[in-house]
Amino acid sequence: MNAEIFIPITFFTMIILVVWLVQHFNQKKRAEAFQTLRLAIEKGQPLTQEALESMARVSSPIADLRRGIVFISIAAGFAAFATIIGSGQGVHEGGPEVTRGLYGVATFPLFIGLAFLGLHFFANESKRR
Repeated sequence: MNAEIFIPITFFTMIILVVWLVQHFNQKKRAEAFQTLRLAIEKGQPLTQEALESMARVSSPIADLRRGIVFISIAAGFAAFATIIGSGQGVHEGGPEVTRGLYGVATFPLFIGLAFLGLHFFANESKRR
């Protein structure tokens, strides 16, 4: 197979695989938690309000903050890489286009990170009221 076709197909396949693995293991963790809850109910164990609330919560309260920081850090890494490539002594043909492209790639995780930060601050603000 031609490398010009194989490399992009492999890249996008890896992205799909990583997303699928994360979803799969999150689903598995949720199923185990509900199985534990079912066993506790069958054995007649009392369930506290805190236990039910923690099981109902999909993610921790600071998960959006962590995700936002990670995505913004990824964007900063792409931007730093683009700056390093753009400031090289031996500028090769197509250098500015590559730099501009990497800055463009950096905007995607940047805005996703900003959205997660907004979710963290605005969602938690509404819960505090």
